[in-house]
Amino acid sequence: MNEHHSGVPSRRDFIKYAAAAPLAVVSVDSAEAGAVSGRKLRIGAMAVGDGTFWAYSWGDLLSPEKPVNQATLGTGVLNMEVTHVWDVNPREAEKFAEIMGARPVKKYDAMIGQVDAVAIGGFYEIPWQHRLARPYIEAGIPTYLGRPFAYSLRDIDTLLDLAAKYNTPIIATDLYEHLHTVPALRARAANVGRIECVHGTTLTSDYPMRFHVQFMLPKIFGFDIEKVSLFTDNPNASTYLVGNYLIAGRGEQPPFPCSLSMTPGGDLYSFTVTGAKAIETERLPQIPDWRHDLMVHHLPLLIDMQRTFQGQNYEALDLVRKKAELFLTGFYSATERGGAPVNVGSVPVDWRARPVRPDWVPESVFS
Repeated sequence: MNEHHSGVPSRRDFIKYAAAAPLAVVSVDSAEAGAVSGRKLRIGAMAVGDGTFWAYSWGDLLSPEKPVNQATLGTGVLNMEVTHVWDVNPREAEKFAEIMGARPVKKYDAMIGQVDAVAIGGFYEIPWQHRLARPYIEAGIPTYLGRPFAYSLRDIDTLLDLAAKYNTPIIATDLYEHLHTVPALRARAANVGRIECVHGTTLTSDYPMRFHVQFMLPKIFGFDIEKVSLFTDNPNASTYLVGNYLIAGRGEQPPFPCSLSMTPGGDLYSFTVTGAKAIETERLPQIPDWRHDLMVHHLPLLIDMQRTFQGQNYEALDLVRKKAELFLTGFYSATERGGAPVNVGSVPVDWRARPVRPDWVPESVFS
């Protein structure tokens, strides 16, 4: 195995490892391997305070009784329960654990041997996600990685190499990848003939946290994207934001552009596909009833998360890397190229995007 001087596996070793052995769930305790099917999966919740899906929607979906945010569904629909909680702010961990009937832990790696899987739900923690998730992936514990996955290609490569090496199931997704629009619009796009252009809108105020449509795009139209540009005044706190993507041609379909625009309100997202024969559109308006919003907008992600934790992997590791690469290419365009198009594959592996809160996780957490 080729390794860097740091001891981190080379950035594409995960392909070699993945070819050698399919991913499979590794039990917390081999003595309990046959018992997991007879109880709920024990989930370790990481990053449950500010800027996290745990406090926004996941907690409400999995809370046994009390709402974390607005309301629970009033019934259990998933085979998962939160049993252990960690947050960089111990008080946030304690508050969330009390509602969920779980146990707060003081160290980020203290849930190893206690849980069947771990899910990182926070946004501000992502620049440190490659360090927070590492001990769990090395222990073979199925892990959910929050979007936008990594702030450098080196970081995401580290995690993917480890996931392949230790045969650990991971799922690294954004909320909108799991919505009904993805397969629906992918199928209906065939009706338009030769695609001429795609335009989308999304309710957002920044690029890395709320610009969810950037991760829907490749799931609908394919991961073979040649160029990305991001035109904005500030990726982390935007007053205007437009992402442009050149999607590669295939067969009789020539390359075509997709433009995704920030909007201040109204729809959660919309897509319009214009073709030589027809136009297809898809949109999701804001859902006023929180329980309906949970079912339509948030539950699909947790279902796919549970499937992965049970051993049915959501997608190949190279697609996880591609999503991180597309995000970083957009960030690189905005901050290093003034919004000019950047070739996908040209961002230096050690280039690092600028975090919203660069001091969110202190170094003392890892000591």
